[in-house]
Amino acid sequence: MHKAIVTSVVVLAVSATALTGCGQKNQSGGSSQSGVTSESAPMAQLNAVDRDQLKDGGTLRLAVAQLPTGWNPMNENGSTTDLATTIWRFVGVTNFDITEDGTPKPNPNYISSTDVETKGGKQIVTLHLNPKAKWNSGRTIDYTDYQATWKANSGSAPGFLPTSTEGFNQISSVDKGDKDTDVVLTFKTTYPDWAATLNTVLPKEGVCDPDTFNSGWKKPNPEWFAGPFVPTGVDQASKTLTVKRNDKWWGDKSKLDAVTFKVMADAAKAKVVANKEIDVASNIITKSGYQTAKKRPDVEMRQAGSLQWRQFTFNTQSAMLSDKKVRQAIVKGINRPAIAKSDLAGMPVNSDTLMLGNHFFMPGQAGYQDNSADYKYDPEAAKKSLDKAGWKMRGDHRVKDGQTLTISYAQLSGVPTSENEGALFKQDMAQIGVKVNLVKTPSESLPQTLSSHSFDVIAFAWNGTPYPTINARQIYGAPAADSKQPSQSNFSQLLDPEVEKLLAKIDAESDASKRRELTNRADKIIWDDATTLPLYRRISFTAVPKNLANFGAATFQTVHAEDIGFQK
Repeated sequence: MHKAIVTSVVVLAVSATALTGCGQKNQSGGSSQSGVTSESAPMAQLNAVDRDQLKDGGTLRLAVAQLPTGWNPMNENGSTTDLATTIWRFVGVTNFDITEDGTPKPNPNYISSTDVETKGGKQIVTLHLNPKAKWNSGRTIDYTDYQATWKANSGSAPGFLPTSTEGFNQISSVDKGDKDTDVVLTFKTTYPDWAATLNTVLPKEGVCDPDTFNSGWKKPNPEWFAGPFVPTGVDQASKTLTVKRNDKWWGDKSKLDAVTFKVMADAAKAKVVANKEIDVASNIITKSGYQTAKKRPDVEMRQAGSLQWRQFTFNTQSAMLSDKKVRQAIVKGINRPAIAKSDLAGMPVNSDTLMLGNHFFMPGQAGYQDNSADYKYDPEAAKKSLDKAGWKMRGDHRVKDGQTLTISYAQLSGVPTSENEGALFKQDMAQIGVKVNLVKTPSESLPQTLSSHSFDVIAFAWNGTPYPTINARQIYGAPAADSKQPSQSNFSQLLDPEVEKLLAKIDAESDASKRRELTNRADKIIWDDATTLPLYRRISFTAVPKNLANFGAATFQTVHAEDIGFQK
């Protein structure tokens, strides 16, 4: 998977939900697999090549799970993987490049330099924008765009529906510097992840009011973009989006003439790549897909550790899951290693090493520690906990006050991963006396299912960013320290006062080691709250033509879209 970080938040990995592998359940969770591990996976395989070694022209044909239904990546209905990490890098503003080790640095196409200082406990960030940078409308990108983007995402303006207010709610003002292209942002306190918040910007015309922000991006308006490519249209018959070289682009001329994004199921990508109907199959996550793609003579499999992770989300407002003790027991009754092994059956990975014990940091990343020790698979402990919570066995199920402990699992139709995980979850719960109803849920309705909280338990993937704590409020808290309601993407709907206190400290702590310590303290509480259960992180496998340069798989590293091309 190529990683283009374009927003300050994590996004739903909708396109990566279709993971096959319905192997038999392993009660012990053990594995004798060999293959790629979290430790052995490279950070990037991109075939990095200088521009002068690339051909001028050509079309790169990519696949997506779905075309955008909205083109605003900051709106809660636009935050999907296909738009945010695949399409946006070609057409939208990406203010910061990400290095191999995850460090952000200004993208000179948009930002010439930055100044950061602290005055009176407040952090002041000045962006010196590239004066050549213009929206496709011809208007220069300036401080007014940052003002409008901040207001729309701050959480203080009624009617706007941002994916997250994270970071924006820490800004007290956005002003003009010495020039219109100098943006002075004053934060309420110190805020170390300011680069994540400012990683992209939208034109003021597109975020001027709630209706425009929420509904005005249903079709791509070329004038609202500012990238090396520009959207030119969608062929509904073939479900293909085409973006072409932007003749209004001020930076290096794009090596490619065009890029197409064709809708297809994950299961079909490898076969289509093998038949040379498209050029790239990313997120290959099945044995058959891996082997099929490699049949193409000129294909190369590029791999890297992924920031994508599978997880279960528990709706704490559900009647049967409102008791933390019940959620904790259920977590202990889930055989996570067996689920990972079954999901990843046949892939060249060692699933045991991919187990995830942290909600924020990935294995190998600074700050990672496994905080899951108290919630390892232990069905006997789960049974005892349910007994203490008053749920007594009566026949095959547990009953309390005349009610049977029954949980609904939203099983995404046609998504083998969700189906597999649901089936194994049901088996695990049967062992501890919990009844599970598998509710068939259309996969395309995943965002609506989550936002309406019409589930008890659901499994999907989150796609992270190089900023490991930037998603803290988005998934696990309130949009701001003084908020009383959960964030839009806090699908578990729980606000823990202790977590909220720690999040406030994390927001302002500039010392990296102290910040990691605070984050792990919050992580331990989140484990104890049993709201989101990490399963495993993925290894990214991407099949590409051998002569495709500056594209492939990476944990963090980004490459400019204008530098992608085919070798001479």
